Amino acid sequence: MITNISRQLTTGALAIATSVAAFGFAGAAPVQAQEECLPQSFNNFKTNPCRKGDKLFTHINSSGIGINDPANFLTITETVLPLGDLHTFTFTPATPLLSSSGTYVIDYTIEIIDDPDTPDNELLTKMFEAFSAGYTTTGQTDSGVSLNKTVWSDAFGGSSLVGTSEAKSLDIGGIGSPGLTVQVDPNILKLYVRDTFFVSSVNGSLNSITNDFRQKSIGVPEPSAILGILAVAGAGAFARRKS
Repeated sequence: MITNISRQLTTGALAIATSVAAFGFAGAAPVQAQEECLPQSFNNFKTNPCRKGDKLFTHINSSGIGINDPANFLTITETVLPLGDLHTFTFTPATPLLSSSGTYVIDYTIEIIDDPDTPDNELLTKMFEAFSAGYTTTGQTDSGVSLNKTVWSDAFGGSSLVGTSEAKSLDIGGIGSPGLTVQVDPNILKLYVRDTFFVSSVNGSLNSITNDFRQKSIGVPEPSAILGILAVAGAGAFARRKS
């Protein structure tokens, strides 16, 4: 009888451990090859999604006077920090935006993927933590500048709003740049980002906008740890049955 119970516990533990391991390996399947995000023309990004580390950036839609100018520039960087890696998306128009430039809108997605250049599967070890928006101006031109960065987790204008970071000049009631930092709920793997920006003052001039995304590491239980938990639980079940 004892032999049968022990055999059942061992079989169950191995089955669960095998499932956990299989899940890990399934998640670690190679992602479709993507170009690395190098400094590039914004027009190139509009037709070619790119990867920086474990983040895939994909252009969805954009509008504004001169949005198709080949000199519009995009830089996506990754910075390793003690509190978590930082990915920064920076759009620089061909010429600084003025009050006559009208409103610009850029829609894109950023999602966590498995970085093929690392041994870890970031889908299991990384998580979005927070984001913020910012901009740059030259000299005394931080006037009438407005950047609204709204993020959803399901779709643009969807029902799952993550939050909004707004960077605005002091003269129009803002706090300047960067805007407030917005926390991201756990277990969100993809963000839908909409940047809306313009200059409302004749004295203002906008050089670039930036989006910062901070992430943190999360722990994944090892199969050996799960087996230990199962062994304790199994011992308790056997003791109860014996009594």
